[in-house]
Parts: sequence; C-alpha cells; structure tokens
Amino acid sequence: MSTAHTDVPSPHAAAHDARGPHARRLRTITLVATFGGLLFGYDTGVINGALPYMQSDLGLTPLTEGLVTSSLLFGAAIGAFTGGRLADARGRRRTILALAGIFLAGTLACTFAPDAAFMVAARFVLGLAVGGASVTVPTYLAEVSPAERRGRLVTQNELMIVTGQLLAFTFNAAIAGLLGESAHVWRYMLVVASLPAVVLWFGMLVMPESPRWLASRGRLGEALDVLRQVRSAQRAEAELADVQRLAEEDEKAQTGGWSDLAVPWIRRLVLVGIGIAVVQQLSGVNTIMYYGTQTCRAPGSPPTAPSSPTSPTA
Repeated sequence: MSTAHTDVPSPHAAAHDARGPHARRLRTITLVATFGGLLFGYDTGVINGALPYMQSDLGLTPLTEGLVTSSLLFGAAIGAFTGGRLADARGRRRTILALAGIFLAGTLACTFAPDAAFMVAARFVLGLAVGGASVTVPTYLAEVSPAERRGRLVTQNELMIVTGQLLAFTFNAAIAGLLGESAHVWRYMLVVASLPAVVLWFGMLVMPESPRWLASRGRLGEALDVLRQVRSAQRAEAELADVQRLAEEDEKAQTGGWSDLAVPWIRRLVLVGIGIAVVQQLSGVNTIMYYGTQTCRAPGSPPTAPSSPTSPTA
C-alpha cells in the first residue's frame, strides 16, 4: 500500500487552502476516519479492567486469561498483513466500512460470549479489525490530506489510539465503581465500543474515497471531484496531475512487495521499525496495558467496586 507524495505548495496557497468549506470538509473526514484509531485503542485497553471480572463468569484459568488477551493480537497481526492488500483492491473507504462492521460484530460477540472459547474466537475477530484499521486509516488520511498537513493529520490518528486507551481505562473505572457488585459487569465495559463502531460505519457512508486510489483505477473524474471537496478549486486541478503521475509510477514500479527490501534505505527503515517494536515489547509496557489491574490487586482478592466498604485496598 502506498501514499501520495506531492510537492509542498507556496505559503500563500497553503494558507488559503487551510480556510473555507474544503478545510472544514477535510477536518470532518479526519474526525470520522480516526474513529478507527479510537476503536483500536479502546479494544486493546478495555481488557485491562474487564479481565478480573471475567474470571468467575467464564471460569478463566491463567492459560485462558492469556489466550483471551492475546487472541486479539494474533488477529491484529493477520489484519495488518492483509488490510493493505484489501484496501488496494477494494478501496480505502470501502475497507474502512468493512472494518467498522467487523468492529461492531466483534464487540457484540465479545459482550455476549458464553464461555472462554467463544471469547477467544470473538477477540480474534475483533483483532482483525484492529490490525486492518492500523494500516488502512493512516493511508486514507495521508492520501486525502494536502502535503503540508499530512504529517499532522496522520498523527491525529495516533492521538486517537491513545485517547481510546484512556477512555477504556476511564470507562472501566467508572463502570466498576457504579456496577462493581453487579453480575456480568465486564460485559458493560466491552459493549461501550459498539458506539464508536456505529459512528465510524455511518460516518464513512458519506465520506469520499481516496483520490489517489481513484486515480490508480483510472477514475480521474471522481478523483478530481474528491480533491475539490478538500482543496481549493485551483489547487485541486493542479494536484490531480501529480496524483495521476504518482499512481502511474507505482503501477510501473510494482512497489510494495518483498522485493522492496533489496533497496538499502527501505531495508534500513524496516530494520529500524522492527528494532523499535522489539524495544517496546522488552520494556514491559504491555504488562501494564493488559494486566495492570491484575498486578495491582492483592493475590486472591476478588475484583470489587472501589466504593464498596468491604473491598480490600490495592
């Protein structure tokens, strides 16, 4: 999967392009698409507070606790691997719509899971959407946004991911405080994610397709219509030629496969990315993100609402 790289316009053109209806349209597209990042963050973080309450309801053992937690990550790996190819074949917008449906179906399946085996399978399906969103949403944003704002808009998706994690921890604490003594409290924690999934699906119904993808399919008239939505009229026409040229170059070069690793600078980037991921895992941050409530709870003590007068202190 590749993204457009157009020349940075003059300061005057960039300043003009940051105002007007097209600028508001771009902000709306960014907000809607980054709900995919919000779901990514919420679904990875919500298990932290929900897992202790699942133990008695689903009869989890240490092994099945690990499977419930990690099954989402296995699904995410597959989703990330296949998401780019699906977006190239079917389009960025259509892929995000499909991911929103998987987010919703996976969330509801997790919420109503009757046993540990079903939960593992449901979390795996949810992971497919998490992995797909991790590659498709940034690509969509990069291809819709102008060159001088691309880094900022793509970074907003990263901010939405951590916002989703913060919301997961916040809702977990609030629900545990209000309903900690109720049965199946963890189901309420999980079902919250269905709301942003619905927003993402309905929102993407009225969002445009990536102009870069449309140009790569020879649909230049549609690509120009999209560019006119998110650029000033003069710049949209000028940028269409760049988008078309880059799409043709990509098609001729056939980039995006394993053969790219033969290029030294690409190989270095891949190795740096792998190194950063390894260091991140070795730091132990995932222990806190997924098992923070487990490590902070006294051994053998049941998960209870913080407001309960009989609950033990952490």
